[in-house]
Amino acid sequence: MTLLHVTDLHFRRPWFDWLRHQAPAHSALIISGDLLDQRLPDINRQMAWVASWLRDSPVPVVVASGNHDLEWNAATYRWQPAYWLRELPPPVHPDGKVLAHAGLRFAAIACTQRPRSAAADGWVVHAPPAKTRVSRSEHGYDRGDHLLADAVLKHAPAYVFSGHVHDPTRWHDFMGDAVVFNPGANPHGRFPNHLLLDLETGEACRYTDRLHGAFSERVQVPGRLVLR
Repeated sequence: MTLLHVTDLHFRRPWFDWLRHQAPAHSALIISGDLLDQRLPDINRQMAWVASWLRDSPVPVVVASGNHDLEWNAATYRWQPAYWLRELPPPVHPDGKVLAHAGLRFAAIACTQRPRSAAADGWVVHAPPAKTRVSRSEHGYDRGDHLLADAVLKHAPAYVFSGHVHDPTRWHDFMGDAVVFNPGANPHGRFPNHLLLDLETGEACRYTDRLHGAFSERVQVPGRLVLR
């Protein structure tokens, strides 16, 4: 069972096209937020296009909303949850839903919410837990979520899949008993930064497209999460 994890797609259509061809080779696709880009025009068109793309996914998708995926309510003059995402049916498992697959459970947690229980083996979030190397950018800023960090230490999921920080100092770290991932995002890449996690071997590999070609790095993670 191999999971394909990407984040911060920001409506880059070539990256969605790349995923369409790559996802079928894996058991499930994990997207940890910011599918849209609020800096681009016509956000409603973006929502409609991404929603259609997700509905047509050839594999189960666990997708958590990011800050760019929220909806602006002009009447209340405030941001509200990504209702456009929550309404999508299987194979999409959006905010508040859980994918049960091969005896494992993966929960999508909205960027406006906090996990309240340890009911899932893997959490899919947008901002990573604070005070980790995946939440600290290469410029020294920690853009992680302190409340999420408390929840991770309390409930101890096996894995936390995150994003938000495009240039983390590391793409994986540990918080208590949890392994935390953030593949980051390179806006100039021909394909999105992505993580492949093999739940049978416990091997994780991050791929990124750099100026002189593709680069990969592998790591062996603790075998807490195995096929049952």
